[in-house]
Amino acid sequence: MKIILAAALALLACAPARAARLDRGPYLENMSKDMVTVRFRVDAASPAWISYGMAPDCERFLAPLAAVKENRVPLFGLLPDTTHCYRLYLTAYESTAVYKAHEGTFTTFRTEDKPWFSFLAFGDSGSASDEQNQLALQMEKFRPDFVMHTGDMLSEGLEEMADEEYFRPYAPLLARTPFFLTLGNHDYGRDLKTAAGKGFLKANYTPYHSTPLTGLPPHYYFFDVAHARFFVLDTNAFFGARFAPALTPESKQYKWLQHFLSKSADKTWKFVVLHEPLYSTGAHGTLEEEVKALEPLLQKYKVDLVLQGHDHNYERTLPVKDGLPDQAGGITYITLGGGGSPLYIQRRNEDWSAKFLPVYHFAVFDVKEKSLKMTVYDKAGDVADTFELDK
Repeated sequence: MKIILAAALALLACAPARAARLDRGPYLENMSKDMVTVRFRVDAASPAWISYGMAPDCERFLAPLAAVKENRVPLFGLLPDTTHCYRLYLTAYESTAVYKAHEGTFTTFRTEDKPWFSFLAFGDSGSASDEQNQLALQMEKFRPDFVMHTGDMLSEGLEEMADEEYFRPYAPLLARTPFFLTLGNHDYGRDLKTAAGKGFLKANYTPYHSTPLTGLPPHYYFFDVAHARFFVLDTNAFFGARFAPALTPESKQYKWLQHFLSKSADKTWKFVVLHEPLYSTGAHGTLEEEVKALEPLLQKYKVDLVLQGHDHNYERTLPVKDGLPDQAGGITYITLGGGGSPLYIQRRNEDWSAKFLPVYHFAVFDVKEKSLKMTVYDKAGDVADTFELDK
């Protein structure tokens, strides 16, 4: 196999004058312990190839790809907790040659017998602002197992804005680290509250992202890493998004969440990620209907941490239950909405608000067995807050 690959790729060189070109990516999504999806866009529909294997053997397997512009390549049968390398080959039009357009690595998730992992989280980034780009440069310094986005990847949700506001700022990180995305209200577009918003996600979002098939993609899903389970929800119906799935107790999304929370007793950690916050003292504040619907369910199944967006600030609550600080039975809610869009100020005081900062930021979480540590960094790379949680 190696001899055949070596012969087939013997003509590799720098990109010829007339050759297919990467227009977007590669970017990684939908990772698990034994798979990942590699996505990329070529400037014109043309044949492409991906080779991959356990590092440093990048050419253990070779997959020919169809002549399309948008490439979605799920790689199955990977080894858990293993660094793999991959190479993308594109066509040189004026000869029979191909050339190597990209080479990178990624590491698959650990299994439950290795109870540690790290992840980076941020949200409300779609802006193409200097602050967004400064944060992106700081994020590149870290090597998390994955990245969690709390929503509003794009300012108006339009595909034509995606390169400037999402794919280019995070290109180095996207090529080596899987991103898991939460839908925000801006991702539904400007017409989210009217009939004109019908089909917006199908046109601008769904064709370009891969979501775990554990719920109703791209709206809600869960994924497992090591000894933890992450539930990603679509809460935009509470904000008036006409075509977002409901999340009230009689809804399909609510019943899905209830079912899989009840089946997660064996997980040491349970995280919920959503866009519109349950508890916030920022500009948007708390949506009472959302709290009424979700808080009893999160309490019942002992969710450890809720990550939120929507308000363009950083906020960490005390453990809170029924609107009151509760160290024994409450849940901590963390708003990570300072990814690049204009910042919000604090609008009111609440006893359950432990820290509020109107700063651009991202958070890095390190989980080891039953201990969690969060470190929040600002756009200069300085520590803005820390938080620890032991079970």
